[in-house]
Amino acid sequence: MSAPLASLVLRGQVVLSALPRGLETAEAIGIADGRVVSAGHDREVLEGAAPGAAVIDARDAAIVPGIHDFHLHLVGMARARRALALDQAGDYQAVLAAVSHRAAQLPPGEWLTGRGWSQTNLDPGGLPSLEAAVGERPAFLVSHDGHSAWASAAARGQAGVLAGTPDPSGGRLERDASGQPNGILRESATELVGRIAGRLRGEGLAAAIEETLAELGKFGITGATDAGDYDDANGVGELAVFGDSFSSIADLSERIARRLRLTLDIPSDAITAAAERGWRTGVPFAGMRFGWAKAYADGALGSRTAALFAPYSCDEAVGTGILRLPPERLDAIVGAARPAGIGLAIHAIGDRAAAAVLDALEAGPPRRGDAVSDRLEHAQLVRPADRARFAPLGVTASMQPIHAPADREAVERCWAGRTGHAFAWRSLAAAGALLAFGSDAPVETVNPWLGLFAAVRRRFPGEPDRRWHLEQALDSVAALSAYTRAPAVAIGAADEGHLRPGAHADLAVLSVDLPTLLAADERLAAAHADLTLVGGGETHRS
Repeated sequence: MSAPLASLVLRGQVVLSALPRGLETAEAIGIADGRVVSAGHDREVLEGAAPGAAVIDARDAAIVPGIHDFHLHLVGMARARRALALDQAGDYQAVLAAVSHRAAQLPPGEWLTGRGWSQTNLDPGGLPSLEAAVGERPAFLVSHDGHSAWASAAARGQAGVLAGTPDPSGGRLERDASGQPNGILRESATELVGRIAGRLRGEGLAAAIEETLAELGKFGITGATDAGDYDDANGVGELAVFGDSFSSIADLSERIARRLRLTLDIPSDAITAAAERGWRTGVPFAGMRFGWAKAYADGALGSRTAALFAPYSCDEAVGTGILRLPPERLDAIVGAARPAGIGLAIHAIGDRAAAAVLDALEAGPPRRGDAVSDRLEHAQLVRPADRARFAPLGVTASMQPIHAPADREAVERCWAGRTGHAFAWRSLAAAGALLAFGSDAPVETVNPWLGLFAAVRRRFPGEPDRRWHLEQALDSVAALSAYTRAPAVAIGAADEGHLRPGAHADLAVLSVDLPTLLAADERLAAAHADLTLVGGGETHRS
């Protein structure tokens, strides 16, 4: 059967595919029934189109395969739009002022939720004044990296977190000089209160997700992998066993599927429930796609909880961080996932955590022949010997370039003597690892063009060029490949991540030309999509 004639033709500087070794380009592509049906020279594509086919002439604009953000938190992004934002609070006084202002606006007894404070701007000595600012109301403020939280006395009381509450496995309650919890919760301890904290749901969440989808379209994002939750708590409806994010998104699947090609992860606690349903990574699910099972091997640099081999150089008190999963638990997770054909996405920021995860994946049962590769999330600090293990084990390096400039100063302070092994994109690629890029939004901006700039320059636009370990930078083609082709390879989707004939027509017409995109210089700071298509359908137009 011959391919249908194109009903839509796009002309411009078309990137058919971005491979680490170079670009495959064309002058035009033809689209029919949501897929690319022709590509090549302008004249031949136009002459082969159906009579009366619509034509979009992008002139000098770059037309690229749609971006797939390989690690974001869609529900978290939506809720962050309504929560108190503390990311721009430069010091403790700014945090206190913002919390006081929000507390004054809320009805008595209503939860005050927010996110974005950093380790340096929430001084433990000032916590009593923060407590006074919220009064008797429950308050729960998540840190910028999502691995710590501050809970007010009222919130801790509702959760049953008392003076004698022990540290949970994989977490820690910070305490004052007298041994009393001061409200700062680390890693798994955050869930002691987080499970009962007020959460945006229903139509409020649906509206916030619609706004978030519009933002993704503006940046040319056509696909994403939602990284899922810590555990299987707080789920809703028939799929509650799969946790808050999965079940909330599934409830809104019809609204999401037409705007975003979404892969949806589950918490590792839900592997058995997924296996009982016969679900495996990569299969269609409610207009979306079933993803990986997520687990947390350690914490984060910002919270000083990433698990390291050598102690933190910035704070002797934190030692080598927190390894959230002991080896026997990691082994059990791998043992449950492999027979079910469910891939694993395991968070590991520190080098000790990365080594532990690779050990467990190597020791586990072999993957099924139809199973997709496992993923190591973030991989911010990895020893050279462990970088060489990714390719032989078939482990995808799921990384977020924007973390490099965001965390650079903390890396210099806290990982002294090993900064050259941080965010080692080029070394991982040279060792044969598949690099797939995302944002970790709402922790960092979802803007992929800032991420691509960071991958090439290892800084933010407008910053002085410190040439910070540029030996680990990528060129712009390799970075674009990590945002487009690589996520499709990781999930085994041969018809995504490129614009060759047969591919889904997921694409972005950018506000910049191809030479500007490839230069990845300061001009990239203003880049966006003028037009975004998912399956040939328009999801954004400037």
